[in-house]
Amino acid sequence: MMKNFFFLIIFLFQCELQAQSAVEYGSNSSAGHYVKVNDITLYYEEYGKGHPLLLMHGNGGSIAAFSKLIPLLSKKYRIIAIDSRAQGRSEDSDKDLTFEQMASDVNELLKSLHLDSVYAFGWSDGGIIGLQIAYSFPGKISRLAVSGANFRADSTALAYEFFDTTKIIWFNNLPDTEKERVRKHSRFPKRAGSIYNKLILLDLNYPNFTEEQLNKITVPTLVIAGDHDIIKLSHTVELFHSLPHSQLFIVPNCSHSVPIECAELLSRELIRFFASPNIHTH
Repeated sequence: MMKNFFFLIIFLFQCELQAQSAVEYGSNSSAGHYVKVNDITLYYEEYGKGHPLLLMHGNGGSIAAFSKLIPLLSKKYRIIAIDSRAQGRSEDSDKDLTFEQMASDVNELLKSLHLDSVYAFGWSDGGIIGLQIAYSFPGKISRLAVSGANFRADSTALAYEFFDTTKIIWFNNLPDTEKERVRKHSRFPKRAGSIYNKLILLDLNYPNFTEEQLNKITVPTLVIAGDHDIIKLSHTVELFHSLPHSQLFIVPNCSHSVPIECAELLSRELIRFFASPNIHTH
């Protein structure tokens, strides 16, 4: 039985990193900002100077996911790290969670910052948001890197057990101690149960990109995965082949948590990719 679900696994990694970091990424008042986008207030933090680089975390996570990556990348870029809708310090609404909605949130944020084009790196669900932005708002991202991102929500992307609804424990079926833990870690404890279930439904039902849609994403894209990622290697390779201007980077001896386990290697590869003059078409 999937005790904590795949999105809470990422959340627990981030909590551990937060405790180890000298800077409280995700809770740094000196770097944090709030902005109204669509029907919510979105939270983001900024670090460094240079070309703007957007960082987007995974399901159930926050800016704290990048506690190891931000210090490395902020030496070269203006980092704009966001808490996605209903996660971290960003608000939720009565709407269902979709990647289209979250991509629209990011687009509105970039408009408020008067940024016409940025580099972007998304981990897991953050990578899916990046793909959605590239598809729905062409030109907004000039270079995109995604790690551990799937483009279909089915067993071709992840193991069958992730989509076996008989193994999913919804919030109301959690033990009371687990419910309290979820509420304790939420900025919106009264909505914690609703958000918990929304995050499950998000990855059960989305994304649903077609090959034709992926073919229309022309932004240069670096497709990344750990060599023992929860996203199937065959699916990652299919994503790479479906994006016409893409490169593939499989990180050795690394799981789904590439930004945590392999931060230095990842940062070097991102810097190389963002500076590359040409991306071959395939």
